[in-house]
Amino acid sequence: MENPLQGYYRHKDLYVKLPTGGKWLKNKPKLTDDGEIGVRPMSMKDELLLTIPDALYNGQAIFELIQSVCPDIVDPYELSLPDADVILLASRASSYDKKFPVEAKCPKCETTNMYDVDLQVVLGKVHLVAEQTEIEIDDLIVELKSNTLAAVNANNIKTGELAKMLGNMRENEDIDQSLKEQYSENMQQIAAANIVLIADAIVKVIMPDGTEVTDPQHIIDWISNSNRKTVVALQKAQTAMNINGIPKTFDFTCPEENCGHQFETAVEFNPSFFFTDSSKLAMMQKQSISSSNNTKNEDQISENNS
Repeated sequence: MENPLQGYYRHKDLYVKLPTGGKWLKNKPKLTDDGEIGVRPMSMKDELLLTIPDALYNGQAIFELIQSVCPDIVDPYELSLPDADVILLASRASSYDKKFPVEAKCPKCETTNMYDVDLQVVLGKVHLVAEQTEIEIDDLIVELKSNTLAAVNANNIKTGELAKMLGNMRENEDIDQSLKEQYSENMQQIAAANIVLIADAIVKVIMPDGTEVTDPQHIIDWISNSNRKTVVALQKAQTAMNINGIPKTFDFTCPEENCGHQFETAVEFNPSFFFTDSSKLAMMQKQSISSSNNTKNEDQISENNS
């Protein structure tokens, strides 16, 4: 029997453009005639999953959230990073309110204050991926795409764990030969992980005779054996592809009476606190700001007395 309450289920109430338009997805999502995709609010299950540290750390919470709020995405693991950012932002706006509180420090008077970012405005300023996504290196033409969310997540886990091990080794005063070898091996693994991430952003490499190289391992081997200039060029192109999507910097005006300075600052929409009710988030940030400003005032008093 069909549930008579189905009409009251959560529904898609925000429609957004994907920065890539789903260009590199194997499973093409269902888009509107305007090229937009529907996003619905989070469920209680989604919200609870986001409170589990392990689920956030390994990416499970984010992948399941995307599947839940945007069912037209068949496989969230192949979703590009810019597209995922937009869907998560839209889900935040749909689930809570469209004002997102952030704290920022004025570079002129050095006072930290709360500011509101209008998520609806941000979603209306999404940067779309350019049609031309090729660069030329030596005699090769490299076609690029944005990294997948899955690849970035896997890289963060791998390099994070290795970096933690390296930190522990640096604190060890008694470093013997075996630890030195382990340290060197960890550094090489971090470099290898970053090469794999660069390769994930490459669709194909076209050789002078027109041969198209698409095998991931062949591309990884090429990057591993390239000179520094080539790798740096690929990294720059990779970064340029990934910064599409939601704006990363915002303009604020300092509200302090004797200041009023206008400044630009970067805002990170971190999933670990992004999906928190605005009132709770604002309270947490106000406490942080109060502590920061009190420390600043104490320093000023100390300077005046000295």
